[in-house]
This record gives sequence, structure tokens and C-alpha cells, in this order.
Amino acid sequence: MALFNRNFVLLWQGQLVSQFGNQAFLIATTFYLLEATGSSTVVAGAMMAGTIPLAILGPIGGSVADRHSRRAIVVVTDWLRALAIGALGLVIFWRPDVTPHHIGLIVAVAAFNGVMSALFAPALQAMLPDLVPNGRLAAANSVIQMSRQTSTLVGQALGGLLYVAWGPAGLLLFDASTFIYAGMATWFLPRDQRPPLPKASVQVTLQRYIADTRGGVEYVWRRSGMPAVLGVFAGVNCFFMPVFVLLPFYTRDVLRAGPEWYGFLLGASGAGALAGSIAAGVVLSRVYATASLVRGSVGGIACCVLVVALSTSTWVAMVAFAAIGALSSLINVAVITAFQATVPAEVRGRVMAVVIAVSTAAVPIGMAAGGVLGDVGRGSLPLVFAGSGLAIALLGGISLATRGFSDVLDRNRHETT
Repeated sequence: MALFNRNFVLLWQGQLVSQFGNQAFLIATTFYLLEATGSSTVVAGAMMAGTIPLAILGPIGGSVADRHSRRAIVVVTDWLRALAIGALGLVIFWRPDVTPHHIGLIVAVAAFNGVMSALFAPALQAMLPDLVPNGRLAAANSVIQMSRQTSTLVGQALGGLLYVAWGPAGLLLFDASTFIYAGMATWFLPRDQRPPLPKASVQVTLQRYIADTRGGVEYVWRRSGMPAVLGVFAGVNCFFMPVFVLLPFYTRDVLRAGPEWYGFLLGASGAGALAGSIAAGVVLSRVYATASLVRGSVGGIACCVLVVALSTSTWVAMVAFAAIGALSSLINVAVITAFQATVPAEVRGRVMAVVIAVSTAAVPIGMAAGGVLGDVGRGSLPLVFAGSGLAIALLGGISLATRGFSDVLDRNRHETT
């Protein structure tokens, strides 16, 4: 079976379109809240609302993915997100004047998206190995990552300009249409059958899901090296979040640039991530020392964040964000492939949910820190960025001294080649 078979292409191109819409949602809500409140804490709070449910409910989503149709989960969650985002866009279109109700609705929709993502993400990750031939999983993850970054590149590069042209309501309605399309694409995949579940009360069913969730956590915890890899993966996400949250303020106050440059910087990160995704598909199938590659990428991200902290040039910042995107893609593909390739299919949803939940749980912590630091030290954003860069560098050092870190990544590369 070829990598680009009918089923993989359906999943791939559907996610390509919906990821483009995700960037529209990010830019629309970020600048809407920035213009309405001027508070980085509010902006960070809206971002946190979308990530906290994924961190808390993700492991349960993995249990659902192992017990029910993964295809159906992906389709339904895509369409429910389309409904919520579309409704928000219509409210802002009909009532363009900013009110506290608008801000509350944005936070509520972001939180709802987070709940849907807690169901969607484990199901998608668990589906992928069943749609590609043996030995091509790293390439498939690379292609999926590449599609996301292509959407990110185009969406973020154009997002700032489209915000000016269409306004937040237009971007939100566009986002809703992309989720409708993604759900339709996944609908045409073959139905996947899960083992039939015996009838049980709500209490017994809940106990099963809790037991499944515990089993996924225990599986990761008992495998030598897996907690170490996951800890570094989550730590990079956490320490980069202040940079991400404060980027619109950095663009405006440090670089002295407009909303279009916020989009350009995000777009540069997307372009770098696209290049990194392409490289990952080639490099990870040929390089044994995957752990060394991941460690080097963590160190490279730290250096680039420090460059951003020290520079006031939009072009230097753009190059640095492109490099950050590329190195992040290498890390993501390497870690995700390592877990997917070594976990049995019957528990894959639960284990991937643990990976997603732990890496996501670190995000709201970093977002909260970024929001507070941004409001407290608005005139010291470069110092905040420098602190993030040094913390990421420390993670690279920890990975060198952590027992078992190399075992997971290098063993996985040996087993899949």
C-alpha cells in the first residue's frame, strides 16, 4: 500500500483545510481581544481556555478513542466546532460593538474547542498508523505536520491582512466552513469497528473510562525513557508560551510594527515548520541518533529565542521564528512517531492521549506566566523572552543527563527502519 493511498489522502487534505481555518480563529480572537481590552492577561486567558480542557480531558478522550469509532469521533468533533465558531462569528457580525458578553463568548467558544480537541486529537493520532503502510509512519507524520504548517504559513501570513479586510466576524465564519469541509473529508473514510461494548450503567461505564485512562498513564510511566522524553517535550512547550502569548505586544511595542507583521512573524514560523516537516520525513528515516537530533533542536530553539530577545529588527525576528518553526517540527515528528510506533494498537489511543495531555498541560502554565509577566513588565518584554530562552536551554542540558532519554528515540528509529 502506497503512503498516498485514498484513505490517507482524504484524512490529510481535510486536516490541511481545517488547520488553515485554525489560524483564522487565532488571529481573529487575538486581535479582537487586544483591541477591545489591551490586556495580555485577557489574551492569555482566552488562549488558556482552549488548552486547559485538552490537558484535563485528553486522557479520557484516549479511552473514548479506543472504545468507539475513531472516524466518527473526528467527524462529529469537526462539525460541532464549525457550529460553535460559526455562531460566534454571526454574533460579532450582528453586534459589532465590543461588550463583556462578546469577550465571554470568545472564551466559551475557545473552551468548547478545547473539549472537542480532547476527543479529536487522540482519535486522529490513533487512526494514522492504520492508514499507512508499515515503515512509513515517520513519513506520514511528516506529511501531516507539513500540511499543518502549510496551512499555518498561508493562514498566518494572510491572517493579519484579512483581519483588516474582513474583520473578526468574516475570519470566524471562514474558520467554521473549513471545519465543515474537514468533517466531510473524514466521513468518506472506511468505517472502523471497535469491539462491541457490553451494556452497562453510567457509573460502570465511567469506571471503565477511568480504568482505561489510568492504564494509559501507567503504560507510559513504566516504559524506561518515555517519561523523560515526554517531560522535555512538554517543557519546551511550556517555556515557549510566554513568547507566543506576548508576540502581538512585542510586535507592537518592541518592533514598532503593525498587525500585518504579527501575521508575518507567525507565517515565518509556519514556513520554517513546513521546511522542518519536509526534512523530518527524510532525516528521521535515515538517522539513527534521533535523540541527538532532538537535543540539538532544543538547543537551537533556545538560541533563536535569545536572538529575538536581543533584536529590534523585524527581519531578524522573522529569520529566528522561521528557525524555531523548523526545529519544533523535527522535535514533534520525532516524539510522536516514537510513541506511535512502539505502542500496541489496542491501547494507542490512551497512550497518545497521555502524550497530548501532558504536552498540552504545560501550555496554559506558560500562557498564564506570559500573560502576568506581560502586564507586570510591559516595558521589559525582551527580558521575559530571554528568560524563556534560558529555560529552554536548561531543558536541553537536562536531556543529556536524564537516563533513558536516548533509549526511546534511538530504539524507535532502529525498530522502524
